[in-house]
Formats: sequence, C-alpha cells, structure tokens
Amino acid sequence: MVPSEKQIFAQSVEALFVRVLGPYLTRDGRQKLKAAGLNLSEPLRPHYSVDQWRVFLDVAARDVFPGQPLETAYLELGARYLKGFQQTSVGRASMQLVTHLGPKKTLERVPYNLRAGNNFNEVRVEELSQQDATLWVKDVLADNPFFACGFLAETLRASGAGSPEVKPIAFDGTAATYRLTWSQAKSQRPAGTLAPVRRLYG
Repeated sequence: MVPSEKQIFAQSVEALFVRVLGPYLTRDGRQKLKAAGLNLSEPLRPHYSVDQWRVFLDVAARDVFPGQPLETAYLELGARYLKGFQQTSVGRASMQLVTHLGPKKTLERVPYNLRAGNNFNEVRVEELSQQDATLWVKDVLADNPFFACGFLAETLRASGAGSPEVKPIAFDGTAATYRLTWSQAKSQRPAGTLAPVRRLYG
C-alpha cells in the first residue's frame, strides 16, 4: 500500500538539524525553521512531511552557507546528514557494518538505509561494477539532486572508497539517476569521520 503522505521520520531531522547543524544555525535561521514547522527548542515530532523537509533544507542551505551556490550548500548538507546519521542509534549500527562491507556491498544496502529515514523512498542500483555504479533514487528529498550527491559520496568514503565522485545524470524534479565512481583506497577512513566536502559536479 502506498502511504497517504510522504513522511520524513524524526531520526532524519535529528541527524541533520540537531546532531550537526544545531551550533551553526543563526537565530534568524531558527526562526525560519520554526515558521516552517521545525521548532528546535522543543522535542521533535514523530515525523514531518517531505514538503516541510524540503523547506527545512532550503532554510539551512541559505543560513549555514550564506553566499555559497546552492549546489555547493546542498552537497555540504548531504555530507553532514550522513555524519549526523552516524550519531543516531540506527545509524551507528548501520555505519559500523558499512566500514566492513566495501563500496559494492554498501551500495546494495543503500535502499535499506534510505528507507530507515522515511516511509516512501525507493532506490535501485541499476549497474554495478568494481569501481562504478548507476543508481536511481525515486525522491531525492530536495529541490535539486545535490543533497543526495553529498550523502552518497560520504557513504562511499565510509565504506573505504577512495576519491568518490557522484554526478546526477538525470533529474525530473523528484527522481534522479546518479553515476558513482571511485578508486580503491589505500587505507580506510576511520568510522565516524567526515572528509572535507569538495565540489562533486560540474
């Protein structure tokens, strides 16, 4: 049965807005989030609508990364989302497993990890070889495809991939297809650390 409303679970909001962005949001940013339905001075609701989540991301992108191109800001948000996810109870267990799986098996698990944060999304790994893949996401959870670029690239890094690059090759406003490439890392990054975010597209 298709859910009547697309819902983003509280743990996703906690991962990004409480765990990692909290100290960086300005007073104005917090007020705009509150107006959009996210009051960070109160306990989180069990879930939020995907439309609210998109507004939350837009507010955060402009507030935490003022003056940056939105593409860059959303890449940063996506990378930091994964960092926050690693700090949640569900994320800790999942990412500990990722560090032992390697890039290929990690990508096969992405559909399960993404669905842990909402009640509607789907992911398909359409092509997968030793160091590249094509991946389709039903809903990129943002107004552009770059938020997903950020957390997919950091997921690959956590799995031990070297120099991961994630590029959107198709986007219809909701769903997107990505090309992911990586090299074999000489040494694996310790779990829970976040590499400096760099421009992954264009």
